[in-house]
Amino acid sequence: MAVCLDPSENTVIYKLFCPNDDGDYNLISTEALELTAEKYLSQISGFLRRYIWQNDPFNLRVVDSSTTGFPPHLEGITCYEDNDEDEWFIVYLLYYLSEKNKNLIIQIQDEDGEFLLIEAADHIPKWLNLKTSKNRVFIHQGALHIIPKAWTPNDAIQLPKGVPSLSTAVSFVRQFPSITKASSSVQEMIRDRIKEYPMRIDEYKHRAHCCVPCPVTAILKEDPSLLSQAVKAFYLRDPIDLKACRAMRYFAPETKVMSEVTFTRCLYAQLSSQNYEPDKMTGWNLPPVNHPDRKAHELGMKLACGFEILASNAEKRMEVGKDDAEYDFRSDVRWKRFAKNLKDRGYFRDEVEGSKMHNTLMLKAKEFYLSSLNRGATASSGTPASSSPGVRVLKLLKTVNNNYEEMKEAEKSLRPPDDDSWMVITPEILDSMLEKMTAKPMDATTAKTITDGIKSFVHSYSDIEGVEPPIHNSNSKKQKINFDPDAFNEAVSKILDFHIPHSDDDESSSSMSGYSDDDNDDVVLGEGRRGKYNRRSERVKVFNEMNEYMDQMDRELAKTNVGLSFEKKLPPKASVEEEAGPSSDINDEDDGFQPVDVNLTALKNLLESYSSQQGLPGPVGNIFSSMGMEVPDNSDP
Repeated sequence: MAVCLDPSENTVIYKLFCPNDDGDYNLISTEALELTAEKYLSQISGFLRRYIWQNDPFNLRVVDSSTTGFPPHLEGITCYEDNDEDEWFIVYLLYYLSEKNKNLIIQIQDEDGEFLLIEAADHIPKWLNLKTSKNRVFIHQGALHIIPKAWTPNDAIQLPKGVPSLSTAVSFVRQFPSITKASSSVQEMIRDRIKEYPMRIDEYKHRAHCCVPCPVTAILKEDPSLLSQAVKAFYLRDPIDLKACRAMRYFAPETKVMSEVTFTRCLYAQLSSQNYEPDKMTGWNLPPVNHPDRKAHELGMKLACGFEILASNAEKRMEVGKDDAEYDFRSDVRWKRFAKNLKDRGYFRDEVEGSKMHNTLMLKAKEFYLSSLNRGATASSGTPASSSPGVRVLKLLKTVNNNYEEMKEAEKSLRPPDDDSWMVITPEILDSMLEKMTAKPMDATTAKTITDGIKSFVHSYSDIEGVEPPIHNSNSKKQKINFDPDAFNEAVSKILDFHIPHSDDDESSSSMSGYSDDDNDDVVLGEGRRGKYNRRSERVKVFNEMNEYMDQMDRELAKTNVGLSFEKKLPPKASVEEEAGPSSDINDEDDGFQPVDVNLTALKNLLESYSSQQGLPGPVGNIFSSMGMEVPDNSDP
């Protein structure tokens, strides 16, 4: 039975299928796979030595077909956490290996599935989706390969049917690479994403000065991979961890030295963005805020606290005699999958977690898992990828050279730190980034065209057969729309169905103007005691009062959640008199109300509705078509 892939969040899984000497992917031996893994790692060792991982490094281990149902292969699982640069660097490494080894076929996935297809979503065949792409996407000979779908009876004879097994899919790609190779536009999108490697390895690093206790400098010199673990420990600290930071038993500030520490930009941003004031009892005396070395002291203090948390947590686990003190099962994604698989198959016999029998079964499972790692795992570094970083810190503290005088002397030859202005995103930089991400910039006149089209459509003539769309002809003239003001007033009166109130001062003028109230409080436009007045002036008065009510309604809605959905007009610029001083009339004071921008609100809602149609027929698309308008495709990825 095949193992169900259930990767954790921000985790990438890659499978490397290698043939034996006869070209058979199903019969390669475990010993041959182990030698192949060592060969592959040696081919990319130059890249791996230069790279700083966010969490897990690139790694390979042998997977036997007896436990998975897949062909024997090499598998790697890397949790990249907050730095997706790690994921795309792994893609680069796999492309590189597939170019060097022509028979190698690779499958790579993350929690989103075939994420390479997402990168090339605008160019892949339309039939490809989450369900139809299973076991159809591979890397082979430095290119992306997609097994086509059978559409005709002749295709069905040659192409795999339904969801192909991994064994069938790998063999098909090996036999028919010309058929499975994706289009050039798809290849270009993937290549464009990884083209900056390996140069980007060094460009993405950031050298900084950190004033740290000398054991931190010694440990990082011996095992640089612990830097990311210390940053993560500080970044994810909790109240219990802060107790260790107040004690500082392992990394006391009395031996502080200025050192050069190389971060990735992600790690540097995570550490420098944290606000933390050390306990004065610990002896961390930071220089004034405006001091040139303030940043170096803050970074060093945070980094030392991260190492203190790692060492303190590892010590606690050793004191209570935990069997996993030497191995960090909690952060091992492969172990989590293995344990979940055991649970699904009934290995724990429905025993309650924490019971004696459950603990015994768990201990046996961990022993078996560690023994399998020792037999078949080949990590990209000398230290097992998932060994407890805290235990490694404690061991290094006993062996590293903490020569304080030598480190103080080395301070004099430190290079200047890198400029960290890249952390500040200016409007110009943001515009440049958005421009690169947008394939087709939207025409500046598009919004105005849509708005004008909507207005033209609303004012078009409508009868029982529907709206007659405007004729788009350069020689055609605007047609006047027939408007019966009396009928409009009567319709408005019936719609409103309420009495328009007036102030006491206006009661007499209202009566003289021809307004009267009947028993139903309807607004009636009639004749007053002074005779019949001009109907045009009466209509103007009705419209003015309607505008007052609409304005009042806008003010009331602005205080509710409904008002938050409207786009507002920009406030008018203050006149010279308004800038001179506060208003003397309370009625003239600004209450912060901004009128609704009807055009912009309508345009926003229409475009959002059109976008939600995803290219399919829909009401907004039909409206635009009836107006003779063509809305550009949304080019956002």
